[in-house]
Amino acid sequence: MSTDTTPEDIVTKDMLEQQFNEFGFKLFEYLDKRFDEVNRRIDGTDEKFDRLMTTLDAFLKRLDGIEKENQFREHEIERIKRWIEAIAQKTGVKLEY
Repeated sequence: MSTDTTPEDIVTKDMLEQQFNEFGFKLFEYLDKRFDEVNRRIDGTDEKFDRLMTTLDAFLKRLDGIEKENQFREHEIERIKRWIEAIAQKTGVKLEY
């Protein structure tokens, strides 16, 4: 076994620090890209959620309007029924249901 060490075989503190810094920089770049990608996906999800909520709000508003119209219509029908019954009683007409 040869124990001859050449200058190329020696790893210095500066060399290790340089390699560590290069690794750290590459890791930082990789993580930065990944976080950017995750943020883009979250932004896209936020936009979809906002559209969904807007659509849902519009449907609920329409449904509320329909329910109010139905209530009004039911009251109107009941009032008309009372009128018809009153007219039938006063004229002596028998109503059949």
